[in-house]
Amino acid sequence: MELKEKDIEDWIKPYATIVGNKNDVDLDLRKKNPAEYFLRLTLPNNYESYAIALHSFWINHNIPKDKVITNELSNEEFPEKDFSAVTWKDFYERKNLKFNLNKAILNSVEHNQTYEKQLNNELYPSEGSMDEEQIINLVEIVKEIYGNQEIELFYTFLATKDWKKNLIYNGKISELPKLLKEENLRLTPSLIYPKERNWVVNTDYDLSFSTIGGESKFISKLEKRNSNGIIRIER
Repeated sequence: MELKEKDIEDWIKPYATIVGNKNDVDLDLRKKNPAEYFLRLTLPNNYESYAIALHSFWINHNIPKDKVITNELSNEEFPEKDFSAVTWKDFYERKNLKFNLNKAILNSVEHNQTYEKQLNNELYPSEGSMDEEQIINLVEIVKEIYGNQEIELFYTFLATKDWKKNLIYNGKISELPKLLKEENLRLTPSLIYPKERNWVVNTDYDLSFSTIGGESKFISKLEKRNSNGIIRIER
């Protein structure tokens, strides 16, 4: 991937971040239909299909049950490699709660979780960072449908480690997984889109989910390969 000295393209610029976003979206929709609200806020309304990728919860199954306590009472830190990904639906089931996508989205953005306090064997979904597995699946599906497309990546400065400036990368989609290992990048790309503009992924640094727009066949494959992790939104 090559770092470019350029500004983000005009067609996607209004959707780059939800902070200061000038898109005219009815605020009442935020409570009535959060999934639709954030799709309108983060993506152009010209795609055939849309989906939301829910960033995973993580559970450490190595901690004995009698050692599981609330996070605020625990001083011990556990390596991230000891945690396994859990979908939102499965996490809610672990808490004996019924999963509803819109309620779960609203709870996540308002930090008003309906489950009890966070436990020391749990990590909550990352804001601004899509699951690596979801990105790998995205790369594979794009290559299957469209070939090794040339893509552009936008990183808001808040997604970088030094917080100095926005970054734009350009290259083939097959190169994307390698870029995720770059030391200077704190989060995953804020925007991913090809030159053809036939799909787009938005991962806002304030949200624990990503929004996706594209052709129906593209969204269907993503949903199928990421069961309960990427959910098509009927509009």
